[in-house]
Amino acid sequence: MRKPLIFVVAVLASLGLVASVALAAGGGNNNRGNSITEVVAASGGDFDGNHQDYDMLLNAVLAADLADALDDPALDATVFAPKDAAFVRLAKDLGYSGNDEAGAFDAIVSFLTTAGGGDPIPLLTDILLYHVSPGEKTIYRVASVNSVPTLQGERIGVDGLRLVDADPDLKNPAIVRPFQIRAENGTILPLNRVLLPIDA
Repeated sequence: MRKPLIFVVAVLASLGLVASVALAAGGGNNNRGNSITEVVAASGGDFDGNHQDYDMLLNAVLAADLADALDDPALDATVFAPKDAAFVRLAKDLGYSGNDEAGAFDAIVSFLTTAGGGDPIPLLTDILLYHVSPGEKTIYRVASVNSVPTLQGERIGVDGLRLVDADPDLKNPAIVRPFQIRAENGTILPLNRVLLPIDA
């Protein structure tokens, strides 16, 4: 069920995002010509002190062998892409006490290994596919509905510019600046937290 237009506009206006969303509706941060994988790979993949790019997401995508799928010109999908800061926050939610990306990544892998019975890849793949919704969607489109489907099979609840995490103990992720990146084969909506399809 779609949310009333006036509600969506009110939510966006309250966050001071009307101008940004208007820009996004017309293309936003345009990376046409680059695939979703290429946009994410531009971060470099080296763990560093910049928590606003996608080094950790790139490493996760490569580990789960999903880079080729996200590079497919026919993909037509929306990727809710956690920034490095999102992965560091998840690691802290899981008990990690540091701030560095390498340590946070190791902590997440350790958790996934334990939760996955010794193999972190199946659960990692589920989590990544939970961040991919079929069909290219603008930020306005996402904010105007109550939920979106995912390639993992479950639906993600939507509350304005926040997505509803399956783990009730974790804070819900928000779509953050630059709000929308248009790639050749879909749209990237940056997140400040990692979504989990399970109750950790």
